[in-house]
Amino acid sequence: MGVEAFSLRDKVALVIGMANPLGQAAALALAEAGAQVAVATALPTPREEAAAHACAQAIRALGCHTFAHTLDTTSEQAVAALIERTGATLGSLEILVNAHDLPFAKPLLEITPAEWQRVLEVNLTGVYLACRAASTPMLTRGKGRIINVVSLLAERGMAHGSAYCAAQAGVLNLTRALALEWARAGITVNAIGAGWTEGMDLIGNDSLYQQLVRYLPSKRLAQPREISDAVVYLAADASAFLTGQVIWVDGGVLSRL
Repeated sequence: MGVEAFSLRDKVALVIGMANPLGQAAALALAEAGAQVAVATALPTPREEAAAHACAQAIRALGCHTFAHTLDTTSEQAVAALIERTGATLGSLEILVNAHDLPFAKPLLEITPAEWQRVLEVNLTGVYLACRAASTPMLTRGKGRIINVVSLLAERGMAHGSAYCAAQAGVLNLTRALALEWARAGITVNAIGAGWTEGMDLIGNDSLYQQLVRYLPSKRLAQPREISDAVVYLAADASAFLTGQVIWVDGGVLSRL
């Protein structure tokens, strides 16, 4: 297998979730591999909008076509408009990366129904809506790659993380279900299970950072690029027969008791 199996030259990709450093890294890695990459927010916050525009600027510097789009991915109409814009501006969508991430931690008895609903809407429903909308051009072409970035908490529980864990686990099994549903349609659906990574919002203070470093078998956090390289593999022809799987890039965390 040659390097061409990993080339994304002239392919069109969309990465959603610019507040997530893994979304930003994935977009840049896809562009470096040759793709034309649109970037979009998961939520229309000033911080995420600024990150989207900065990422698009970095992609243009690589000589790739791009645009930055601000939307709330819990809106079906807004997601449909994003997919339509991607097709009109860059060409038919071939690669979708969902890196939605709304961190949330609170004891269950303190979580209001509105908070619970919001965490699931952004982290799970937003992914569902993006997959649903992106499937239209992919099914028409008979080819597509969908890559969902999930947390380790899709597989393991964490105290005070019930809403976030439930949403992440939902994305993981959505991935597996869609892989089976679209296996004969030429669309692969896989997940990247990201370990604790530099820049994550849930790592809120130095004390927690040091606890994580001591806990991790690698004794360090991942760099975003170590996650995004796996995204390129799943987007490329090299992974054409891989679907319904999760690649854990976690420094060995899930291997320990």
